[in-house]
Amino acid sequence: MSENYFKMLIEALERNSVEVILSPNPKEEAKKYAGAVVGFAASAAADVGVIFFTGSELKRSALADHHVAVVERGAIMPDIIAAYRLALSKSGKILASSSASKTADIEGKLVWGMHGPRKFTVILEAEKNEDSASVKE
Repeated sequence: MSENYFKMLIEALERNSVEVILSPNPKEEAKKYAGAVVGFAASAAADVGVIFFTGSELKRSALADHHVAVVERGAIMPDIIAAYRLALSKSGKILASSSASKTADIEGKLVWGMHGPRKFTVILEAEKNEDSASVKE
């Protein structure tokens, strides 16, 4: 996985209003989110910021109020097709998520969490020399 794909994924997630956290130990970082549902990504698409989940992660991830996704560096693929194929190779059932759930009514009133998580946080595995940090301030 190139460093460029890592940066592309961060940018795509930010465009989707996702909170992104960098951590050299993402599993340890995830323990800070006791009230959230933590899911471990099967893969991630750097080009569009879609995170794929498989197996037991499916129902828990889709029904969470706050979903925290842990993405290891090796799971980051250059594009959505490669990410989809990697996830599919791990399980025949997959779930794709790119942001918190949101919808708007005819008057344009935005409602978060209508059809899925109200909040979506992604913890990315950072290099060991990078400090844990939230990308969004």
